[in-house]
Order: sequence, then structure tokens, then C-alpha cells
Amino acid sequence: MKTFVKNLFLVVMFFVLLSIVFSLFVQPKTKPEQTIALSEVARKINAGSIKQIAVNDNDLIVTDASGAVWHSQKESETSLTQSLANLGVDKTKLSAVSVQLQTTNAGNSLWLTIAIQVIVPFVLVLGLLWFMSRQTQKGMAQTFNFGRVNLKLFMNPKERITFKDVAGLQEAKEELREVVDFLRHAKKFLDLGARIPRGVLLMGAPGTGKTLLARAVAGEAGVPFFHISGSEFVELFVGVGASRVRDLFAVAKKASPSIVFIDEIDAVGRERGTGLGGGHDEREQTLNQILVEMDGFDRETNVIVIAASVTGDTPVLVKQNEEPKLLPISEVIDAYYQEKEGNVEKSANGLEVLGFEKKPGGDKNIYFQNSAFKKVRSVFRHKVNEIYEIEYNGGKIKTTGNHSLFIRTPRGLKKKLVSEMKPGEILVNLPYKVNQTTKFKEIRAHQFNQEFNLELPVWQPLFEKFESVDFAYQYALARTNEIPQTKLGEQLGFSQRTIGKWQQGICGPRALSRNYYQHKNTLPEKVRVTPGLMRLFGYYAAEGYSRKEIDFCLNINEKGKIAEIKTLMKQIFNLKPDTERNITHNAVNIVYYCKPLAEFFAYYCGRGAHHKHIPSFLFTAPKEYFIEFLRGYANGDGCLVEKGRNKGNLVLVSVSKRLLLELNWLSRMHGFEPSFSEFRNQEGRRINNGKPLKSSIAYRLEFWKTTNPFKNVERKESLHPLSKIKKITKLLYKGYVYDFCGCENEAFFAGEKPILASNTNRPDVLDPALLRPGRFDRRVVLDLPDIKEREEILVLHMKNKKAAQGVDLRRVAQRTPGFAGADLANVVNESAILAARKNKKIIDQIDLFEAMEKVILGPERKSHVLTQREREITAYHEAGHALVSTMLSQADPVHKVSIISRGRVAGYTLKLPNEDRHLYTRKHLLAELAGALGGYMAEKIVFKDVTTGASNDLRIATDSARHMVMEYGMSEKFGPIAFGTSSEWVFLGRDLGSERDYSEKVAQEIDQEVRLLLADAQTQAQKILIAKRPILDAIAKRLIESETIEKEEFETLVRAYARKPKKTGSPNNKTSA
Repeated sequence: MKTFVKNLFLVVMFFVLLSIVFSLFVQPKTKPEQTIALSEVARKINAGSIKQIAVNDNDLIVTDASGAVWHSQKESETSLTQSLANLGVDKTKLSAVSVQLQTTNAGNSLWLTIAIQVIVPFVLVLGLLWFMSRQTQKGMAQTFNFGRVNLKLFMNPKERITFKDVAGLQEAKEELREVVDFLRHAKKFLDLGARIPRGVLLMGAPGTGKTLLARAVAGEAGVPFFHISGSEFVELFVGVGASRVRDLFAVAKKASPSIVFIDEIDAVGRERGTGLGGGHDEREQTLNQILVEMDGFDRETNVIVIAASVTGDTPVLVKQNEEPKLLPISEVIDAYYQEKEGNVEKSANGLEVLGFEKKPGGDKNIYFQNSAFKKVRSVFRHKVNEIYEIEYNGGKIKTTGNHSLFIRTPRGLKKKLVSEMKPGEILVNLPYKVNQTTKFKEIRAHQFNQEFNLELPVWQPLFEKFESVDFAYQYALARTNEIPQTKLGEQLGFSQRTIGKWQQGICGPRALSRNYYQHKNTLPEKVRVTPGLMRLFGYYAAEGYSRKEIDFCLNINEKGKIAEIKTLMKQIFNLKPDTERNITHNAVNIVYYCKPLAEFFAYYCGRGAHHKHIPSFLFTAPKEYFIEFLRGYANGDGCLVEKGRNKGNLVLVSVSKRLLLELNWLSRMHGFEPSFSEFRNQEGRRINNGKPLKSSIAYRLEFWKTTNPFKNVERKESLHPLSKIKKITKLLYKGYVYDFCGCENEAFFAGEKPILASNTNRPDVLDPALLRPGRFDRRVVLDLPDIKEREEILVLHMKNKKAAQGVDLRRVAQRTPGFAGADLANVVNESAILAARKNKKIIDQIDLFEAMEKVILGPERKSHVLTQREREITAYHEAGHALVSTMLSQADPVHKVSIISRGRVAGYTLKLPNEDRHLYTRKHLLAELAGALGGYMAEKIVFKDVTTGASNDLRIATDSARHMVMEYGMSEKFGPIAFGTSSEWVFLGRDLGSERDYSEKVAQEIDQEVRLLLADAQTQAQKILIAKRPILDAIAKRLIESETIEKEEFETLVRAYARKPKKTGSPNNKTSA
């Protein structure tokens, strides 16, 4: 720190001294107050108002009779007299003006001045170079140490972990006790000629304790524990990875016996090959060196290697079905997963994300050319317990420590792990400014299609709201003379008379007819997207309202803007205002009573101040369209700062975060860099002396003078600081993190101020040479804990928590099958948070149960209010699940039924097995199929209709039935046969899909078998629900009253209506085991 302060002081003093020297010889120029053109000077001379003109080369200082001073310029190669004569100045008038010539006097000290101006800066620069050479000696030393490995050694007694600190995992600990015994007493093994495993590969789901177990081995053995990430071996320069491997094992051998823990070994250890499925040459060299070090000619070393891997997350601009959307990454990726599903890659066909193009050239370094949408091969999500928050100039981003971001270096862009980043490093943001010597920097942003041509349907947004009516109408026409009109009416919800008129061609649905709108002959069918339409959209986003009419509200004095809106509406839509109202003081409302047009504006730009957004196609339109939209919005909700240090800045304000975030990204894609911020409006403020308003959150987008799109259209100036990292903080976190896999150039932009993040490919299969005897020949699988181990883990995590007497952790362990150790730790932590939130001093049983449900299903959504009708449907749906499962002896018992919304579900039935299950019988799967369809059948029986709430149940049932037929050999028709052969996805080095090895006829028979299983399950559920209808009604009624039924109350309720609940078996031989 002292050296840094000293160096900083010397650099500052150098520049101070340099500025003092030059200030002695450079005459300060005082700018005149005003500047006028030479033609104006000529006019004033003819008017006789000019008194004196001072000429200094081409600069003119003009003084009039009142003493006012102006600055002007003449032509460079023409005299002043000639220039004024060319402008029509009368010679008589010119002779009355005093013209003075000013020259720079060199004096007798010319040579001394030249000597000082040359010699003194030369001496100062020479001194600076000498100072810099001293500082770079350390950098040269680092260059020569480039191949050295950055090992992290853990030997702190306070951090010592033993097997006692690891709950559960008994088999894994037993396996590793041999390793510990070898490290403690190596001689007794070697004397017998035993060969101890050189490598141990820990395999298991995230959160099962791989890293913790590796540290426990080191703690038990009392030997040094070295930790390194696999990605640290992968470098830009050839041979660095292999060199670091040699250095790693050299350090470990010196500390022998020792343990080396390689995290994310898949970064260098994926399967080698050539061509499409092959690896990176440098990675292969690194892998080859690992193989040699672990089992080469030099084998007599007591070093053991352990490995594991994980991934990361962030938010992005994506393109789905060719439509750009700025969304949180969770909204993009969660759509590919079912509830509670994770740790599995999902194929993402048709998905693109904003990444970048490399600058072409022969250089191996990576340079930024422009941003561009890149295809995504697959998506991935999983849960973590901690993340890193990186704060940089203009924004923040949260990601996992093993995720990578791109940083700027003198040799281009480079990926770096977040856990290894340091303050002062520069992230890659959009737009990308190329460093140059002048303030005019090259701006690299996005390449837009200049041949943009688009038409928008005006009526379509209105009629899209009535898609269900259109479907009913088309269905009724298609079923003419096939289904009776009365039955069609019952199915579609329309009267028999209406169906008859449709089929006879007398009329169509009123909702789909334009005849009921007064502007049916006025509004165009389509409008072309023009800069004028974009400006009108901008006005609407700022000042427009869409209800049954469209309304623009402006200040009554903004006559130019009012006239412009009227002109644009007339030119584009052929409409004049229906009325102009003055409801609010000093405001005017321009109103058009045109519902189709109101829906049109709401469709493309949103409805309501908090939900405004830009038209999605604007992300692909050229600059002039963006400029006009921004101009319209700035005319409505923008202003120029009139005083202070930010004078001249353009400020846009909105309560819609989405709108300003989209404008922020779009501005940067066009090369303009604004700042985005959030602020809170004070409570009690008034608008036009109205009622006091509540405090609210709003958002600001600010363009500096040098980045104002209206003044600096060519983006020549940019004085903004780069995205330099200010602070890095590690935070506790609960929930999923997300990633894109297989993006071109392995990068995508992310964040409110977009920066360039790295994606992962996550290969799951290592090179076979790593797994052969002599290397990672000992593979320890860390399974999910059973009920006993879950209880031990809960006891361990409850040690430092204040729990109420009588808390039964066994009951919590029973309700958490499939939970990893990290999940159970999360449950305990959530229970403590819930208790603290309720101002409790201790954690009780209810807190633990609520925490468990929160981890499984997500938090309660109290804002998700169902209508009375929806509550009844949800109650019967969940009651159907619970009742069918209870009546089937092979199904898992019901522990809880609720219609309280959690996560994305309106209600849930919690079924848990009495004991941990690893094998599933055919009877059990058939019972679960019937239980899954219980909610669907309950809706159908009670309400004579079904809802979309059963969609997830149907998907689960269909997948389960297909697995039974194709994988488990549980089809009576096909018997013990599995269909489909695995096909390798060579980019991942693992099996991902299956290749069809059966004929089209067999495929049809498979579909028929799946339908048969589902039909039998449906019949089984239907019989139970009809036979036990009183119990179904009682459960549903109780759910509507109390919203939640626990296991004890549920069983009491069932017994009250059926003293001896009949266990229903399979309805026919086809579905019995």
C-alpha cells in the first residue's frame, strides 16, 4: 500500500511539473463572449455599427460602437479587405473602421524559449521512462512466471474439517478412510507391495458435499490441501497449461504427502478426439501432462487428486421465434423445465442471445467487432448457496464464482473466473470503445439491417383477444352436418340458434366483425413502419393512454407537439381528434374514440404507465427509427438539464423499468451510452396542486452532452469511463442460477448495463484415459442422503440454531426425500429466517415445515388472488389428486393438500413415500398415473369441463407412460424390450438423445400402448371419484374453507365418510401387474 501511494504521488508530481513548464510558454486564449459569421460582420459594417476589427492570422475580433465584442473568422488565403469586398462591403464604410494587425512577438529570447520547450520535456519524459522501467521489472518477472500455477493452500487449524463435520455419506467416508490411512501410514502399505489409488473422482449432484468431503480427507490425514480450478490450466498461450500442471505436481510433491483438489476438471479433461468431437489442442496438451504426472514414469509420490464441477447465471436480450425480447434469464430458461427440475441440460432450438462477432484477422487474440444475435444450443439451471456481486462503473451483476466474464486486455478480450477477478479490471461493455490517442474514439456497437421493411396489421391486435371465439366459429363450421347444433352449443358455450346462424351463413361472431366499429372504413388494413410512426409511438409511450379510446395528454402550452401528434395521426391513420378536453389545470387531452387503434398502440407499446415498453421490432430497425422513437418520447417525458455540472444532459424519466431498460440496451446497440438509475419520489408531492401523492419508485435514463443521440448522431465523441470493477462481494444465495450452453464465441451480453459474460458447455464425460487404473481409478459416488442421513444432516445444521423443545427432525427428514445436503441446509436457514420474520425467539416445527415447502415449491404468492370460481375448480382438482391416491394402496400417501398458490402453481398435493424408494414397481407407476389424472377427472366430473391447470399433470403422466413402454419393459404387448439407441452429442462428449431404431408401424403401436395406459388410468380415477363423490365434495368444501388440509385432518375426514376406505385395485387385467 505504501509503495502504491508513493508511485501515485510521483506520477501526479510529474504531470504537475510538466503542466507548469508548458504554462510558462503557452499564452492562454480567452474566448470572446459571442461568435458571428463573416457575412454578419459585413452587414454590420454597411450599417456603420462596427468600430474596430483586430486581425490575428485568420481570427477576427470585432468591436462595435457600443463596446460589444464578437469573434469571427475570414477565409484562410484571402485578405480581409478582399473577403469583405466579396461580401458587398462598401469601401467608404470599410475605411471608417479601424483595422489592426496583431502578430506574435518572438523577442530576443527565442532560442532560450526553444531550448526550454524541447530540453525540459525531454528530461521529464526520460525520467518517466526510467520510473516505468523500474515498475515493469516486476511485470517481467510475472511474465517469466507465466507458467507457474496459482495454488491455494488450506492448512489453517481453525478451518480444519474432519469426517465428524460431514453428516451422512457413510459409504463414501469408508471408501476415503483407506486414502486417509495411506496418507498417515504409507509405509505399511508399501511394505506389502500395495498400490494405493493415485486419483479419486468424486461424482454426485450439486450440493451433495464433494468439496466438503475432499477437505475432510485432508483434515483427517493432517496433510496440506491444495485447491485449484480446472479452468486455470487453460490459457491463451501454447504450453502454459501443461507447464502449470508440471508446476502443480512439483509443488504437491515437495509437500508430500498431500492432496490436490481440482475443481471443474471437465475444463481440461473432456474426451479427446479429432474434428467435430475433438478437443482444444491446448486442452489436450494439458490433459496429456495430467495423465503423465498421475501415472507416468515417476510414480513414487504420495499425491492424491480429487475433482468436481459446477456452473453459473445472469439476465439477457434474446430472440425467440425471431422476436427480440429483453427478459430476466429465469423467464427464458424456466420455460424449459418442470417444477423442481434442474441439473439437466435442455435443448433450446430456435433460441438466440445477443453475443458478439470477432474482428476478422489472422491474430489468435480475440477482438470485438460488433454485437450480434447468436444461436444457443441448450440451457441449464441448478441451485447454489452463494454468489458474487460485482460492482462496476454504471452497474452491478451477480453471478457464481466459477462463472467467467470477459475483461479487456492490451491483447484483446480474455475470459476470467469471477472468483479470481480483482477491482480495477475492465469489463467488456456495449458499446465497445476502442482506445485511441484523441477524444474521438472508434465506437463498435451493433450492425442493423439497413434494408428494414415492415408493415403492421392495424386490426389484428383487436381480434387476437377473441381467438377462443374464432376457434369456436371455425370449429362449428367444420362440424356442419356432423355434430348436432345443440351439442355443439353445449361444447362451445353458445346457443343452438347462434350455431345455426353461423353454419347457415346468416352472420358471424360479433366480436370478429368490423361492422360494429365506426372507423371500419377509415382505418387502413396495414401501416408501414416509418420514422413518423416511430415518433408517434414515442409520444404514446410518454404521454399516451389506451382504454376504449386513445388519449394523448400534454401541457396546454406545448402547441407544437400537439400539432405534430394531430398531423401524424391524420397522415398515418386518417383520423382527426374526436374531442379535446381540459380536465386538468394547464393540460389538454387529445382523444380519439377508436378502440381498434387503442388496442393497436397497447399491443406494440403497452398499456398503463408501469407497463409501457418499446415495440419489439425496434431491436432490429436501423438508427433513424430508434432516433425518432426516442425523440417522440423525449418530447413527452424528457428534459435538458439547465444548470449545474450536468447542464446540457438529456434526461428521460419513467415509472416503467422495462421501458427504460429496453431504451438503455437499444441506445447502446446504436453506440450511445446513457446511464440507468433508480430513484424514489418523495411522499406528499403534488401535481398541478392536486392531492398529495404516495412515495413511488421511478427510473432515469441520462445521456451526457457527448452521447446525446440528437446532437452527436455520428457517435464521434465519448468521454465516459470504462466499466472498471469497483468492488467484489461474496453473498449468500438461495435458488437457481442459469446459463446458456454452446453459444458461438462462448459469450452473451448481460445486466442492466450490458457486459460480456461467458457461457459454458458442461461436458459430463471425462476422457477414458483419466479413468483407467493408475489415475482416477477410484470413483466415489455421493448419493442423495436417505432418511437417516437426512436426519443427521439436519441435526448438524441445527447445532447453532435456537430450536423449540419437541422439534422432531425425523418428521422433516421424512418429508424431504431427494434433498441433497445443501438443500437441507437451505431448509434450516429458511426456517430461521421465517422465525425471525415472525419475531420469534426460537424455531418451531411449523417453521421447518413451511421452509421445506418454500424450498420445494417456492414462496407463497399472496398477491395471486383466485376468483371464487377458480378456487372451487382448484379445490376439486387437488381433492381429486388426493382422493385417488388415497384409495390406491400402491400410491404414495398424502401428507398435505392446499390451494394456496406457491411458485407457478395454484394449488398442490404433497405426496411422500413412507420410506426411501430406489426401485419402482409396475403397480406403483400405474397407481401414480391414476393419481396424476385424478385432478383432471375431478374437473371433468364436477364441472363438465376441463381447465389448463391440468397441463403439467398430463405431461408428467404421458412421459411416465412412455417410459414404461419404451424403457422399463412394462408393456404387455411388447414385453421386455427397450426402444431407441443412444446417440452421442459429440460437442458434449456424452449421450443426450436417442436414435429411433424401430419402424413407423412400431412407433404407432408404441403410441397406442401409451394411450391405452393413460385411458386405463383415466377410467380407474373416474370410477374412484364417482364412487367416492361424497368424500370428494367434503375434501373440496374443507379446502375452500381453510385452504390447507394436513395429513391428520385429511385422514380423519376420509374416515368420517368411509370408516374402512376401500383400496381399489386395477380395473382390468390389462393394467394389473
